[in-house]
Amino acid sequence: SSGINAEYGERMWKGDPDTADEALKAIFEGYTATVDYPGCIFWEKFLQWNPQAKVILSVRDSAEVWAVSARNTIFPAVKGRLGAIKRWLFINVVIQFSSSLRGVYRIYDFIFREHGVDPTREDTDLARMYEDWNANVIAKVPSSNLLIFNVKDGWEPLCKFLDLPIPDQPFPSVNNKAEFDKRKEKFKKGMFIKFAVLSLTVSAIGVGAIGYVIMN
Repeated sequence: SSGINAEYGERMWKGDPDTADEALKAIFEGYTATVDYPGCIFWEKFLQWNPQAKVILSVRDSAEVWAVSARNTIFPAVKGRLGAIKRWLFINVVIQFSSSLRGVYRIYDFIFREHGVDPTREDTDLARMYEDWNANVIAKVPSSNLLIFNVKDGWEPLCKFLDLPIPDQPFPSVNNKAEFDKRKEKFKKGMFIKFAVLSLTVSAIGVGAIGYVIMN
């Protein structure tokens, strides 16, 4: 359940060596594959537990192309003092009212630990981070179990690697920047409504408390 996953996710985030592996196994129990964050952060653990696992390393045309895309979507730069204040408010206030945002923050924190850098810092070399990640995967995964895959290559190399038939339909093209921005705006509006309701509730409680004191 989501409650159990939240509990185990908290253990993993805290990095307790006695329970982190147990938590990771509990969250992914019953699954045969994982894609993207947060699963990809733990690929070395999965490979350690299953040395015959097949690993797909998704790449872009160049490190620079990926860096521009990441900066415009998942790793926006935190700029200046205002950016620092907004980050503090996000970590210490905003995520306390949203379990999904807490999950996002946990993923970012795992990324910081994995890469040793903060990808949202304006001076972080994202292209270098991308190159280091790919080089580490290529060095550690047996070549027979590794597919270096650009989505532009379509179904054929992917299906061949996984021993699956090629679907009789076009290779999907989703999650572009326009779609990402649309989801982001929808999420922001939802959070605004949530905070508006919370503010009204707190205000009503405050007015009621004052009235109670005055009347009594």
